[in-house]
Amino acid sequence: MLLSSIKYGAVSGKTRAMAGRLLKPYDYEEIMQKGSVSEVAAYLKYNTHYSSVLEDINEAEIHRGQLENILKLKYINDYEKLMRFSSGNQKAFINLLYLKMEIENIKLLLRLFEAGNVDPSVLEESLPFLSRYDDLDIPKLALSKSLEEFLAGLKGTDYAEVLRPYAPMNQDTRLFHLEMALDLYYFRKVQDLSSELLYGNDKQIALEFNGIEIDVFNIFWIYRIRRYYSFDKELIQTYIIPSCYRIKHAVINDLISAKSMDEFRQVLDRTPYASFFNDEGPGAFERRYGDFLYQLHRKRFVQQPFSVACIISYLKLKEFELNNIISVIEGIRYKLAPEEIRKFITGIRFDS
Repeated sequence: MLLSSIKYGAVSGKTRAMAGRLLKPYDYEEIMQKGSVSEVAAYLKYNTHYSSVLEDINEAEIHRGQLENILKLKYINDYEKLMRFSSGNQKAFINLLYLKMEIENIKLLLRLFEAGNVDPSVLEESLPFLSRYDDLDIPKLALSKSLEEFLAGLKGTDYAEVLRPYAPMNQDTRLFHLEMALDLYYFRKVQDLSSELLYGNDKQIALEFNGIEIDVFNIFWIYRIRRYYSFDKELIQTYIIPSCYRIKHAVINDLISAKSMDEFRQVLDRTPYASFFNDEGPGAFERRYGDFLYQLHRKRFVQQPFSVACIISYLKLKEFELNNIISVIEGIRYKLAPEEIRKFITGIRFDS
């Protein structure tokens, strides 16, 4: 315990201070009542920790994409703060976690390219998350007019190698394969490097978090394919991550081989994750799984402050906050009532 408190003392204190500034339920209640993106930006600017990145912004003129990218910059700033309070393997591990931020943003840009909705201003606003790559010419990358040109501009990063084999594919299915390739790259990288960079309890904590995400990724991937598509077993196996955590490979094989959705559910009932699929309504699985992860990270953050959990769980809770704010903005955009927007807020417990 003494060694852990020495090792994590500085970064643990920093994450606890930062966690204390995360949005509270009443903050969400306030922004859900707003009628526009400008009003949300104004509330965040004058009442929350986002003031530091919004102070020079004219909230009356801000649009949705700008606000989302500014909030992402705050997330990047948090990574940078933790890097300054870390050293050695801690710092290398935080760099590893940052891959998730990069990958989720690259996936957003890939979707824009495939939909034909990209212009230089959108790209330039969306590319700060790649700024740590010194060899990348960000302004030039922002001028990409096609997916192929964008991928060529990523030369020198692992992402170029991961995505290049799928660029020539049929455009109808290419996006699916590109996103799956990025997800597989992320999970495998975290799994492999966690074992190299961490030891003892830290290693077990990291492998628990990543292992649960891998289990659910595999199950949900099989579920989607079985329910909505007709891929053959060989292709399904191609995208299975072999590092199972709480489920056995035999169960994965049984899920793939199930002859009907009823049989699939029977196999799923043998896993710890069956309850995530109790409600098959739109988005129900994602919400239930998100709430589970939120509570798990909140619990680990409180219970194990002098461990790698103080880093992983803080960043995950901040990621949930970012996504929650974006969900509120989307809800306002589509003129949803606050009680409807609540359904898309992950992990936050409101007074009924």
